[in-house]
Amino acid sequence: MGFVRTKLGAISDAATRRVLIDVFEHVLGNLRIGEPEHQTRAENLQAYWLKSTTASDTGEFSIAHGLPSTPHYAIPVVELDKPGAKLVPLEVSRAADTKRLYLKSTSTSAPILLLVEP
Repeated sequence: MGFVRTKLGAISDAATRRVLIDVFEHVLGNLRIGEPEHQTRAENLQAYWLKSTTASDTGEFSIAHGLPSTPHYAIPVVELDKPGAKLVPLEVSRAADTKRLYLKSTSTSAPILLLVEP
């Protein structure tokens, strides 16, 4: 926030400067990803939750992402309110496309939670 305040300090109109500082403080101070539900948007980020399970063997599995475009990144997330929840190794088996993510894992039949950026 210090960087934003410094940059906004160059605005000569005090009222405009104050409004913009208040807006940035609110947005940055309340940034959340929210509760994960499959194929739903994070609370106030342009990222989406995907829940799935790895394959029953170590081969490829895919996840329908439901996004309007091909996603670029996926961040694995561990749910701290679920005893036994863990991150499992994931490998991209082929590039994501407009419909699905393609992964494989050495962990079989393991629940996974991803935060995906389109």
